[in-house]
Amino acid sequence: IFAGTLYAMALGGPKWLGAVTPLGGLAMILGWMWVAVVYLRGR
Repeated sequence: IFAGTLYAMALGGPKWLGAVTPLGGLAMILGWMWVAVVYLRGR
């Protein structure tokens, strides 16, 4: 979501995608945090 909306906006996509981009960034951060939690629990 994050990178896709940035690419779409750079290529002239609709401006409302700017409101969706932070949600994609948040999802990406939460996903990486979940990977870290799973990794640390397995140690």
